Amino acid sequence: MDPHLPLTGSLVVLLATAMATPAAADCIDKDLADKTAYKRERRGRVPRDFVKAQRHEISVSGGYFVSDLYSATYILGGSYTYHMTEDTAVEASGWYTHADAEVVRAIEDGRAQTVRDPYARSLFFASALIWSPLHGKLQLGGSVVHFDLHLDAGVGVVDSPTSRGVTGVGGLGIKLFGGSAFAFRIDLRDLVYQQELLMQTFIVNDLSLTAGLSVFLPFGF
Repeated sequence: MDPHLPLTGSLVVLLATAMATPAAADCIDKDLADKTAYKRERRGRVPRDFVKAQRHEISVSGGYFVSDLYSATYILGGSYTYHMTEDTAVEASGWYTHADAEVVRAIEDGRAQTVRDPYARSLFFASALIWSPLHGKLQLGGSVVHFDLHLDAGVGVVDSPTSRGVTGVGGLGIKLFGGSAFAFRIDLRDLVYQQELLMQTFIVNDLSLTAGLSVFLPFGF
């Protein structure tokens, strides 16, 4: 018997094993990748497809206005926002409401006095810096909706028969994005300014809660 035959057989076995190992490794790697992709898909790992940076946002909103000195009423308005980055933006807005003083009464010299114009209109104009510190997503039914939480702070002016001057503005809100160009937004704002009532001046904190729709330009981002 040839003494080199066992050695030759061993070499053949080693060579066959070495040739089969890369193929087996590739199969294992592919199986792991497929399982990982499947798990991510089940967890709803949908990439963010809504871009805000360097886009223009135009919004219309309406809601509820709560006054310190008058009765609660409605508020309507709109805003223009330029998004410098995904997290920061500047916004200019204008709002219309009216003073509902129908139930306001005061006692002076033993007589009940009412406000001269119980439905005087009020206009607010403001500019604010918007910061969005939190981006997230919600699973609604079978779809995933992206959202942003934002904080805003700025200054403005108020124009009404009972108040004219500087207004401080602060608030927070949420935007729910749909498609690549539309969003639904909810905002809560605090307006701080001076207001007159029955010959007296007060510092008021009026609150507005509004909901509205936004359009982002240009389309197709």
